[in-house]
Amino acid sequence: MSLLSSALSRERNNFDLVRLIAAAAVVYAHSFVVQPPDGHIDFVTTLLGFDYSGSLGVFAFFLLSGLLVTASFDRQRSATRFIVLRMTRIWPAVAVASLVAIFIIGPLFTTLPWRKYFASGITWGNLDSFSVILLGKPIHLPGVFENNYAPSGIYTPLWTLPIEVRYYIVVLVTGVLGLLKSPRGMLVAVLIGMVPFLVHPHLAPHFYVTLRDLANKPGGPNGYAYFPEPVFMTGMLLYALRDRVRINGWVALALCALYLGLRGTALAQPAFYLAFGYAVLWVGTTPLLHRFAPRNDYSFGIYIYGYAVQQIVSHFGPHLDHWSALLIAAPGVFACAFVSWHCVEKPAIHWTRRRLAKARNAAAQEAGRIAEAAVR
Repeated sequence: MSLLSSALSRERNNFDLVRLIAAAAVVYAHSFVVQPPDGHIDFVTTLLGFDYSGSLGVFAFFLLSGLLVTASFDRQRSATRFIVLRMTRIWPAVAVASLVAIFIIGPLFTTLPWRKYFASGITWGNLDSFSVILLGKPIHLPGVFENNYAPSGIYTPLWTLPIEVRYYIVVLVTGVLGLLKSPRGMLVAVLIGMVPFLVHPHLAPHFYVTLRDLANKPGGPNGYAYFPEPVFMTGMLLYALRDRVRINGWVALALCALYLGLRGTALAQPAFYLAFGYAVLWVGTTPLLHRFAPRNDYSFGIYIYGYAVQQIVSHFGPHLDHWSALLIAAPGVFACAFVSWHCVEKPAIHWTRRRLAKARNAAAQEAGRIAEAAVR
């Protein structure tokens, strides 16, 4: 048994392993989306009947994000540093992915002549990667994958990024207000976080706001696949209670047994999500799996490029069954993630951290000189 607080340092957890599994689950789920039906369905849907592997992968991402992003603000104690580090983690990878789409995927797979493709305003509109991150604008290229089973989609999973960014803002605002320092304050922070969950802003044809219809879930009457916001806020609460939350494998098994015992009842879904969340924490903290934790975080690259590579496979093999298509796509997905991490994400993170460290050291030296002058 271990406290959650003792596993928050990168060297003492397996959270990168959890993220890798979550990203793989999303890619697996999309194999049923980009290929025509072949008589098989997602195994999670078969087991549960109310959710699927892709949403569980998203939930794992958001649970860890709520936990670790809150921890990041608590460590930084600086709104500027927090904003810079968060944007560095997301924007460079998405900006480069936009360029890859425009200059590599587009010319290779558009049905238009190159002259028309590069003359289209739709093509160049994809340079606006900030709208992808902040507003969820899909990356769409004229004539690209238009004849696929899932037409036109390139980086479809990025729909979650605006939600993630909104909750970065929640952490930022509540952190600046000093609400992240205690469990009681965190409860207030979560209540504030309910606002972007319940209120749905519309940008077209004009700006207006409506309340979210919780009864009409896009994932179906029994699904919560499109509700990752409460999961992020659960991660925030877990950080507030980190010195009280104990992670134990036997408890994880007991919660799984509880779910199995409640199957077929109205309490089955709450029991499952409780067991799933606790299992994510156990996998992310148990020393038993630490040897399998990757040294590099390829999860975001897999998340970004998985769908695009699967669309390429679908373009060339429109009648492949989902397992064959998935196995063919897997090496390409990993190759893209490898390049994204080592050539874009990791260098950007290291460069930003060095710059911030230099700025902090310079500020400390200047404060020291001022203090020394005051003494004299």
